[in-house]
Formats: sequence, structure tokens, C-alpha cells
Amino acid sequence: MLIAVEIIYADSLIALNLAADYLLLLAAGRLSGAALRRRRILRAAALGAVYALASVAPGWGFVTHPALKIAAGVGMSLVAYGRERRLWRCCAMFFAVSALFGGAVWAAALFAGYDAAAGLYVPVSFRVLAMSFAACYAAVTLFLRRGLRAARRRVRLDAALAGRSVSLSALADTGCSLADPATGRQAAVCDAAALGPLLGAAPEAKDPVLAAAELSLRPSLAGRVLLIPYKSVGSHGLLAAVRPDSACVDGEKRELLLAIAPEPLGGGYEAIVPV
Repeated sequence: MLIAVEIIYADSLIALNLAADYLLLLAAGRLSGAALRRRRILRAAALGAVYALASVAPGWGFVTHPALKIAAGVGMSLVAYGRERRLWRCCAMFFAVSALFGGAVWAAALFAGYDAAAGLYVPVSFRVLAMSFAACYAAVTLFLRRGLRAARRRVRLDAALAGRSVSLSALADTGCSLADPATGRQAAVCDAAALGPLLGAAPEAKDPVLAAAELSLRPSLAGRVLLIPYKSVGSHGLLAAVRPDSACVDGEKRELLLAIAPEPLGGGYEAIVPV
């Protein structure tokens, strides 16, 4: 996404594009249900800001060629989400959100009385940028997230650990983005009772910290227990999680952690699996 001011100052150009690209990449990741690695997203946004600066540098007009614009967008997606299974979904979402955001900025400039057809860049202020992004994000959230959530389906989650195994009825949910922030490894949310056969016994404590402490004392789970932060609508906190020897979703091997829900999931499911 290229944004500039009427008189182009390098620092203003970099700051505006860095902020816009960071927010667009963040929105694309959230809407795609990807694990958010903010440092990688920041590096990708910095790449976009450098590209924006190069596009207005004297003698560098060739970088505005459509093919190079697409290559820059794909490159930013690779930097931000290169480890994701859903990389191309994130990439497509980034282009879609960028197009919507660009249209919103263009419309805001026209509404403010600027001659947006006079050149390649649209003169915007931070206020217009913030308002345009808010409108864009609200629209995308309203229309696209509903469609992504409609893609939920029932799957089987099989996991093995220390010679034990378990098979759970799970919900594959594109809106589930739970992951270990240190490694980016995704996590399935599981009923404690359903994980009992895999863990030797379900943890007695409902408090995630106490449950993690209890599980870490079991010989078969030594070095496999961790706490994962989570955030949902109206709540946030920690979940105890276990790293199994292996995990498969409908027969497909996945690198998953098994987070323990403090309360039963309900709905006839024993686990929620990120897509």
C-alpha cells in the first residue's frame, strides 16, 4: 500500500507506509486465522516502507510497474507469514485488504476536496489514514470474517505421547489463532477430561497455572508442559498446554500443541483445531 503526502518528505513517507503496512498485515493475519508474529510483521512493513520510498526516488520509477508491485506484496507476505501453512491465504487477504484500504483512502481524499487524479499518490493526513483504516477494517471484519467462520467443519484429532494415544472429535475453526508466542507453533484447545487417556489422568486443578505445575511433575510430561497466553472476546489469560510426540488432523500430520480448556467446550466437540 503506497501512501504519500503532497510534498513528499522521506521521513513522513516512511512513517505513514510503515504504519499502514503493519496494520494491513496484522489485519490480514487476523482475518486469515494465522499466528501473529509481530516482529516478522514489523519487518515486512519496513520492507513495504522502503519500497514506497524507492518508488518516488528519482530514476526509480520502474519499481512502480504492476509486476514489481505484486512481487513486493508477495515478498512482504513471505516475510510476515512465511512459516504459515495458510501463507497464500494470508497473501491473498493482504492484497484484498490493501485494495479496500487504498479505495477508502482515495475516497477520503476526494471527499476532502483533493484532486486525487492529479498524480499517483493521494495526499492524506494521519487522521484520514486512521479513519480510512477503521472503516476498512470494520467492513472486512463484518463481511469476510463471517464467511471464514462459516467454513467450520468436524474433524478427528489424533495425538500420541509417551506410548499413549487419544482420538478426539474436533471442530476445525479458521477463527482459532491460538499459538505459542515464543515458537509460533499452533495449539488446539482440548477438553481436559478428553485428554485424560493421553496425559495419564486429567489435571485436577482448573487454574491453568496450577494445572501446568501439576502436569510438569509427571515423569512422562517432563519438559513438555508450557503456558500459552490467549485472548478472546471479553476475556484473556493463560492456558496450560502439552507438546505431544505427534498430532494428526484427519490423517494429516500437524505440528500442534494441546492446550487444556479450563471448562468443557460443549457443542459435541472435544477439541477446537486451528485450520
